[in-house]
Amino acid sequence: MPASSASLRTPSDHQHQTGTAVQPRLPSPSFRTQCFEHADRWFHRLANLAEALHKGFWLGSLSADDLNAITAKRYGASQHLASTEHVESGFFDWEAPLLERYFRKESRILVAAAGSGREILALRDAGFSADGFECNPSLLAAGKKIFEQLGQSHSVVFCEADMVPSGPQIYDGLIVGWSAYTHIPTRLRRVRFLQALRGRTLPQSPLVMSFFIRNESSRYSALTYRAGAICRILFRGRKEPLERGDDLEFSHFRHRFTRDEIEAEL
Repeated sequence: MPASSASLRTPSDHQHQTGTAVQPRLPSPSFRTQCFEHADRWFHRLANLAEALHKGFWLGSLSADDLNAITAKRYGASQHLASTEHVESGFFDWEAPLLERYFRKESRILVAAAGSGREILALRDAGFSADGFECNPSLLAAGKKIFEQLGQSHSVVFCEADMVPSGPQIYDGLIVGWSAYTHIPTRLRRVRFLQALRGRTLPQSPLVMSFFIRNESSRYSALTYRAGAICRILFRGRKEPLERGDDLEFSHFRHRFTRDEIEAEL
């Protein structure tokens, strides 16, 4: 019938329609969209610039002891680090393989920057004997309370920041607590810290510590360093020279290394 025959498609009609299908594409940006993209890009550039200048000013003004104080305040206020869940969380994924490879079972390990005792408890559970020291009284007190609740002896003593408690060379291995080495301001203090640690261990003892690598191509990192160096001179700030890689991140001090720098300090 005419009505029915009018609704039929021939094979050639179908092939022709498929061959001319419209390709998907993004809609063209409107004028307001383009304005937003430009404004957002410049906003973040200005924000990064302001942050670099802010960090540079304070890095050039605060002494090494001042930097230790603000770092200690940040860690002392952490509820997570002072919690039982953290202490019982065990090794990080990257820690266990290193210990299995380089540390002899049942050996005696000294943990620097032991915090509330996560590494101490994990080492004991893995069959090691472990002692430690910590500079933050809040974390030290929290760890002592948790260890008492767990029925464990708390062999972590207080020691001033960037220092190592004196004692005999009795340890078979060393661990520096998670990222703690990066919080020590100035290369001189870091090297002295490592030398003092070596004074507590037997010869050829392994050392495990973590650190952060810096991006040498970062313009804002370079600006932070230059601003800090200038502020240190203009405002008679810190006595210690500023170092490339010094940073104020999440309201505490951190130094980021190149591979050559960390190898030279070791």
